[in-house]
Amino acid sequence: MDIRRIAVLGAGRLGRGIAENAASKGYDVVLFSQGAGGKDAVSRIEKSLDRKLAKWGITESEKRLVLGRISYTQDLKELSKTDLLVEAALDHPQIKQELLHEADQLCRPEVIFISTSATMRISDLAREIDRSDMLVGLHFIPPVTQVSVAELVRGERTSDEAVETAKTFAARLGKQAVEIEESRGLVNPRALVAMINEAAYMVDEGVCEAQDAELILKESWGMKQGPLEMADRLGLDLILNWMEQLQQVFGPRYAPCPILRRYVRQGRLGVKTRLGFLAYTEDDSVFTEDNGDKED
Repeated sequence: MDIRRIAVLGAGRLGRGIAENAASKGYDVVLFSQGAGGKDAVSRIEKSLDRKLAKWGITESEKRLVLGRISYTQDLKELSKTDLLVEAALDHPQIKQELLHEADQLCRPEVIFISTSATMRISDLAREIDRSDMLVGLHFIPPVTQVSVAELVRGERTSDEAVETAKTFAARLGKQAVEIEESRGLVNPRALVAMINEAAYMVDEGVCEAQDAELILKESWGMKQGPLEMADRLGLDLILNWMEQLQQVFGPRYAPCPILRRYVRQGRLGVKTRLGFLAYTEDDSVFTEDNGDKED
């Protein structure tokens, strides 16, 4: 089937990144969210494009072209007009299962479903829909427009045709789809949360300030972002959610650091609240309090 119009369920950082990436590669994108925060999704994508424009990464006409391909709606009935569905909602079993079940009733029978789930098994999600052979796991890694790899997972019933469709889609987005075995947490999320948790413990124990941990780890390993900034950009509530689910599967090695729970309880969630382990400016850059400078 010729795929021209895709639906992205979820307008958080991951969903917006997929929408921007897909639109920049020529797809028409319908971005869905039933939460109040989704209404500013397109304006936040525009802010992302403005940052690229300021660095000469794109032209003004390219920016307008990308934005012209993205629409936002809360009406799931629009799914009947799409050729591919990408589910990028919060990693919560009930939320994902309900969304996939409703989408299964609304999408045309030939439409392949892709789930970006990091902590739930594709086989479990597939049991909630009639097209269980047409659901593929494809975990995109934020920032989606910059990371050139994605983790691909087959469920127990996933067909070869569905896998090939997902690989073709990933390739058009500029991603190498690396197929791995079905496992809760995949590769990137499991490794990432372990590193974030250990860095959080060092801050909580007073070994160093968050800014110092970031500097040491980034410079030591040649990273663009350290683990605490990565946590802030993903959202500390999301990281906590991942860790709690992984703890249920793998035991105490994924028990969240107390400071992570405190920050989430205080509403200190990272970039989206301008404060997490680090502080952030209005354009989502890291704010360095000592000198007032900001880092991209």
